[in-house]
Amino acid sequence: MAQGHPPPVEVPPRRWAGATHHKNLKRENRNMKTLSSPRRVAAAVALTALSTLPGLAAAANYNYLEGGFLFRDTYGEDDAGFRIGGSVALTNPLAAYGEFTSNDRVDQLSAGVVFHQPINSELDWFAGGGLEYVDVGPQDDLGFGLRGGLRWTPLKAFEVTPELRYFDAVGDGRVSFRVGGVYAFSPPFALTAAVQGGDDDRVEVGVRWNFGS
Repeated sequence: MAQGHPPPVEVPPRRWAGATHHKNLKRENRNMKTLSSPRRVAAAVALTALSTLPGLAAAANYNYLEGGFLFRDTYGEDDAGFRIGGSVALTNPLAAYGEFTSNDRVDQLSAGVVFHQPINSELDWFAGGGLEYVDVGPQDDLGFGLRGGLRWTPLKAFEVTPELRYFDAVGDGRVSFRVGGVYAFSPPFALTAAVQGGDDDRVEVGVRWNFGS
C-alpha cells in the first residue's frame, strides 16, 4: 500500500517588521504635527502668558471733572458756547461719563458707560455708549450714542485721546473723529484741548480737575 504524502503545511507570509515600524512612525509624526500646529502653539503661549503675567493697571485716570470754552458747528448752527463733562470710575473696568454742551441754538446732554482695558502701562482702549438728548431750535429728541478710542499717556503729565463718536438723534445719525489732549500743569489740575471733525465740528479749550486715581 503506497504511503500518501503528508498534506502541505501552509506557512503564513512573513510580515516585514520594517513596514509596521514605518506605519507607527507615520502615525507618530502625524500626531506630532497635529499637536505642534502653529495655531495650537500660539494659543498655548497666549494662555500661558495671560495666566502668568500680573494684571496691568489702567494707564489713565477715569475720575475727573472738566469744563471750558466750546465752538461748535453742527445741525447748520455754528456758534461759541460752553461745555462741562466728567467721568467716574465704577467697578473695574467700567466708568460712567457725562457731558453737557450749549451754544446759541444747540444743547446736548450725553450720559453713558464705557468699558476700558489697558494695552500696556501707557495705553488704554475704551468703548461704550449711552443716551443722547439733543435740543435744536424747535426740535428736541432723546437718542443714543456710541464712542470708542484710545487714551495714551506717554508722559505722566501729558495725555492724548484719539476717539470716534457717533450719535443718533433729531432724525439722523452723526459721526465724527476727535483728538483731545490733556496737560497736567499742577496736579490735580490740567489744561484740556480738543479738535473734532465730521458731522459734529468742535474746538474746545478748558480745565480739568482729577480726583481719585
